[in-house]
Amino acid sequence: MKKFDSYMAREVLDSLHNAWSQGEIELMLSYYADDVIYWCNAGLDGAPYTIEGKPGLRTFLRSIVSVAESATATEYFQFEDGVGRAKVEAYVRHRRTGHVLSGSFRQIVTYRGRKIAKVEEFHDAAKMAAFWRLVTCDETIEDAK
Repeated sequence: MKKFDSYMAREVLDSLHNAWSQGEIELMLSYYADDVIYWCNAGLDGAPYTIEGKPGLRTFLRSIVSVAESATATEYFQFEDGVGRAKVEAYVRHRRTGHVLSGSFRQIVTYRGRKIAKVEEFHDAAKMAAFWRLVTCDETIEDAK
């Protein structure tokens, strides 16, 4: 069997982002280990959060897909000693308000075999929090009409 190398690691990450961009949550989850750890520095309130395991990650991802369409693509990737470091371009459009968030974020991806065991995402936390506050505010205005 061929050794898991930088090319294969990039292919796994690119496939994951392609699945996300198509809204294919189950396909996306197939690239993760069952006990995956997902950490992000930018929650809805701007605070970091952690999700452990595929069931929790599935719930989280479905909650995003239910309110927004999103596309992501790996722009830069480096792999060494089982860890990938990536710069990812992202586009999010909130379905109800039409508001758009675009930019880039960093990922540190730890692989176990051919699966992703841990992912750490570093977003512009202030920008993310402002986007979701704007969406919430505009939804409230729409509901009041």
